Amino acid sequence: MDPQAAWNELLSASLNRDWGRAEELADGLLAWLGKHGAPPITVGDRALGVEWHNAVAQFVCYLAQSKVREARRRNRNRRRKS
Repeated sequence: MDPQAAWNELLSASLNRDWGRAEELADGLLAWLGKHGAPPITVGDRALGVEWHNAVAQFVCYLAQSKVREARRRNRNRRRKS
């Protein structure tokens, strides 16, 4: 896995509200980080350290997963109302 490419694509998918892709990327990046893979450079430069970038990447992945759940919930509610 290329964590930097996954990170960049996760941000793009989230901005474009491509929730399926965002979920896939978040899940993959979390799995990578869970296996002690090197985190992507997130906010700030490399000098902030691995722990910083790992924490930011995990937070954003969990946030993306939350957004996916919210979007699915909204879609289900819209279908029920129709």
